[in-house]
Parts: sequence; structure tokens; C-alpha cells
Amino acid sequence: MLAGASEVDMVLFVVAADEGVMPQTVEHLQILQLLKAKRGILVITKRDLVDEEWLQLVREEIAEKVKGTFLEGAPMVAVSSVTGEGLDELVRLIDAVAQEVPPKDTTRPFRLPIDDIFVKAGFGTIVRGAIFSGSVRVGDEVEVVPKGIVTKVRSLHAYGKPVDEAVAGQRAAMNLGGVGRKDVERGDVVALPNSLTATERLDVKLRLLAPSTLPASVSVPPLRHGAPIRFHLGTAERIGRVFFFARNELKLGEETFAEIQLKEPVACAWGDLFVIRTYSPMVTIGGGQVVEPHPPKRRRRRMPGEAERLAWKAKSEREYAKRVMDEHPNGISLRELAQRLFVSIEQALKLANSLAKAGDAVLLDNQMLISAGQVQKLREAILAQLKSYHASRPLRRGMPKEQLRVATAFYLSPALFETLLQMFTQGGEVVLDREVVRLSTHEIRLTAEQRAWAERMEQRAKTAGFSPPELDELLTEFPDKDQAADLLALLVEQGRLVRVAEFVFHPDTIERAKQLARQLCEQYGSFTASQFREAASTTRKYAVPLLEFLDHLGITVRIGDIRILRGG
Repeated sequence: MLAGASEVDMVLFVVAADEGVMPQTVEHLQILQLLKAKRGILVITKRDLVDEEWLQLVREEIAEKVKGTFLEGAPMVAVSSVTGEGLDELVRLIDAVAQEVPPKDTTRPFRLPIDDIFVKAGFGTIVRGAIFSGSVRVGDEVEVVPKGIVTKVRSLHAYGKPVDEAVAGQRAAMNLGGVGRKDVERGDVVALPNSLTATERLDVKLRLLAPSTLPASVSVPPLRHGAPIRFHLGTAERIGRVFFFARNELKLGEETFAEIQLKEPVACAWGDLFVIRTYSPMVTIGGGQVVEPHPPKRRRRRMPGEAERLAWKAKSEREYAKRVMDEHPNGISLRELAQRLFVSIEQALKLANSLAKAGDAVLLDNQMLISAGQVQKLREAILAQLKSYHASRPLRRGMPKEQLRVATAFYLSPALFETLLQMFTQGGEVVLDREVVRLSTHEIRLTAEQRAWAERMEQRAKTAGFSPPELDELLTEFPDKDQAADLLALLVEQGRLVRVAEFVFHPDTIERAKQLARQLCEQYGSFTASQFREAASTTRKYAVPLLEFLDHLGITVRIGDIRILRGG
């Protein structure tokens, strides 16, 4: 009954006139309430076995039992399969109430929970169930979740007839190509590939039935933290345990948020309804709504405020998306959001655009959604970091991009950080200058002392020629080594000095090296490192790094132990 009731649009709630309301009748009503059934007809059978006075008592008993439920005020009819009494009226009522049933959702991806599997000779494995949403055609590719089997629909039947297409609201049977009888089971879901994921852990909004709704003969103790349960969702039944966030137990009639851990995965999405029963004896005690199909792993579950966060997630798809973004500072892809909500990519994009328009989110390349609050925090952190960096390193053109990412948003991938940086530059406050980032207001201004240092560095390198000072050696000649290092980096960026390995050359020396390489090639056709060293009157210590630099510039090409001019 649990498997079938999950997709019911309209209920015929049957009570036998000679027996009245039975314990299983009450339990079925509870399940229908938990699964949020909305329409029904109350049917009293075996009318021919009782007199009018007894029938009236049964009517009153039924009316009392359904009071406060979706069946309160529903039409009631007494029928007899023997005499035919009331059957015409029942058919009329079925037709009338059916007109009130809204059409099934065809905008969401295709989804069919399997409730029956059989093998037909000449066809293979056939699965059957009620289509929950969307539509499917012969030849479509589908996925069996949680098994992860991707296959194609060979043929379709609806109500005993072959069809090319089946839609939400219909019962359908489908022949799945290449799938064995033992590959699938009741409780699996046939869905559009990559539209639905499986999970063994889920956060839920859980409500236990009120004591007054349970039969007097049933005694149910409070549900304790960590208690075993039977979990029913769609056509699936799983064994699991329930864990609370801020309590040790949940009493009948109470409601809370909880985490459920299952022994086997189940296919589900945000908003799915479920029912729980006690492990033994099996008694329906409650149910609720899936709030988070993929909760974060928790080191502990006694977390203050966790229930409040889940309460926001349970409100609507919009609020769910906002809270998920808050939990994912590096953003969430539209594909993952669509899977969690079980909507199409187009619907997820529409939701994302709505959130972006309201200022709640930033949509990147129509693929990634990130919280507007997180983006604003990152922007403020970047501005503060750059301001601090410029104050401490005024001679630097800007802060290295990777260093800035590690300092402000180490959790972001370099690609996502680059995308956000590009977005911040559009505001005009930040400038992305190749591999460094700076504030748009930052300018390098040398003091008189710094200009004197710069001239001294240039002259020192120019005088040294082909035997330049090493980097550390040059920096120790100045009283503030850090400031001198920044000044040297600035001169290199401006082209006033050239850094080769750990040496600092003057640009004039680099030009002389280029001319020397050309002269040697004109004279000998090629040259060795020893020939270059002798021509430059220097040592191998300087000649080898300088030649490798000329290779890097594209002036020369090394072939074994010799070099030639590129293209020569």
C-alpha cells in the first residue's frame, strides 16, 4: 500500500459495512495524510449485509475517523457488488472528483518509480510503475537510479496498449535494453540520465503521528536518537536510523528536523515525501519531507542552529537554493542544483536568473551560481588585501594573483577566482595587470632616495658588463634589503635592468650578447659555449645562463653542444 499510495491522485477509501473501521483502515488514512493526498471518496461496501440503522452507525464512525483529514467532508456512498446498489452513483462521483485533479507536472524531468518487474519471452526485462513527472518516448536514453545503469527504452505500454510516448500520470511498462531481471529491483527509479542522484544520508522534516490517531491497541514509545526505522519513499523501502540535532527523542505528535542514515542508497530529491515505520513490530509512526538530499558530513549532530537552517531550506525551492549557496562559498553548478531539486536545467537557469535579478546570487557563464553575499565579502576582502599590500610594498606593480587568491579565497579554484576578478575589474576599483592585481588608484612614485638607489643599481650592472653581480650581492649594498628588492623588481619590469637566473644585467650588455652571437655565427656558422665565453671575456658561470637566456628570447637555438641563429 505504501508503494502504491505514493503516486495516488484520488483515493477510494473503502470500509466494509459489516466490519466498520479496522486498524489497517486507520493506518492507511495516516499514510495518506503523510503523503499529502488531497482528494477522495468514502466507499462503504457490502451494503446488502446490514440494515439501514447499522449503516447509519458506520457512516457516523467513518465521519468521525476522517475528521480533520483531507477526507473530511468528502462524498460518501454505500455500494453492494451483489445487488449493484450505489455503483452508478460511485461511477458518477469518480468522474466528478477526477475532473478536479490537476494535470501532472510534465515540465520536470522524466521519473518513474519501479513497483513491478517481470520478464517477457522475446522482449526481456519489463519494468512497470506510475510516471511521477515528465514524459518518455521509445528510443529515449534513461538511467536506473541508484543502480547507475544507463540504457534505452525499447518499447512502451500504457494501459495494455503499445504507445510511442508515455506521460506523467500514466501507468506505464517499459522494456529496457540490455538490463537483466536481477539488475533492477522494486524501489529503483527510471529517470532522465543525470537528473536524479542517489544518497544514503538525507536531512528531513519529520513529524510523528498524534497519539489520538493511532489505534488504542497500539503502544508506541518516543522515537529515540539513533533508533532503527523502516524508511519508505516512492516504491522504495530501506532500513535506516534517525538522528536528531538538538534532542534525544521525539514524542508522538511532535515535529523536528533530523538526519536519516540508510543502509542502502535511495533515489530522492528536495521536497519528496516519505513515511517511516517502526523497525519491529512494523507500525506507521510518522513521515515528512526531504529537505536536503545531500547533507554535508557532520562530525557531530548536536549542532545548535542546524534545525533553523533546515527550516529555511524546507520553505521553498528558492529558499533552498539560497541556503545551499551560503553553504558552498565556491558556488554550486546549475547541474547539481537541478539534480537536488529535480528540475530541468532550463528551470534551474530560470531560478538562478530570478535570484540574480533579486540581488541574492551571481550567475557565472550561465553555469555556476554563487551567493551575492559571498561575492561581496570576497570583493571587500580583495580591496582590503590590496590596500594593505600597496601600503607595505609601494614599489610593487601589484600583488601576484595566486598570492591574492590564497590570502582571500583559498577555497576557490584558480579558474573561478579569475572569473570573479574579471567581474570586479568591471567596477573600476580593481585592475588585473597580467599576473598581478592592483587597486586602480595605485601609482608607483619614487622618492629622491629611491631614485638615487635606482641609478646606482643601473650603473653597477652597466659597469659589470658580462660579469654582473648576483642578486643577493646587489641587494646587500643597500640599507633596506626588502625595499631594494622591490625597487629592483620594478626596474626589471620597466626594462631598465634584465634579470637572468640569479644575475642582473644591464640592457646594453644583453644587446652586446645578441651582437656577439650573430658575429660568431657569421664567422663560423655556429658556436659553442666556450667560443662565446672567450669572445665575451667572461667565465662559464655567466656565459651559460646568458646563452640560455638568448635561447629563451629566440635569438639562438641549441643543437647538442653548438648554437645557431634561429632560422639560420
